[in-house]
This record gives sequence, C-alpha cells and structure tokens, in this order.
Amino acid sequence: MKDYRELYIQGILDIAEEHGLDYTREQLDPMPEDELIALRDRLRMKYENIHFKRYC
Repeated sequence: MKDYRELYIQGILDIAEEHGLDYTREQLDPMPEDELIALRDRLRMKYENIHFKRYC
C-alpha cells in the first residue's frame, strides 16, 4: 500500500517552500492524516486563488 501520508506532507512542504510559509516536517509529522489533508487543501485553495486573481 502506498504511503499517502508522506505525499500529503510533501505537498504541504512544496506549497510552503514556493510561498515562503513556515511549515516543517517536524511540525507536520505528529498531525493526524485527516488534518494533513485539510491543511493541504486549504493551502491549495488559498494559493490557487492568488494565482488565478493574478492572471485575470
């Protein structure tokens, strides 16, 4: 079975790096998987909206 938890963490870290946010693996490791998913989704929505507004 694939480790989706690691993919969620990496997705958050990628967004954080791209936008200068202060998230670290040490902060994210103890979080439950459902919280990781929610955080990743919130970050995606926030920063996708910024990119969308920038090009409109």
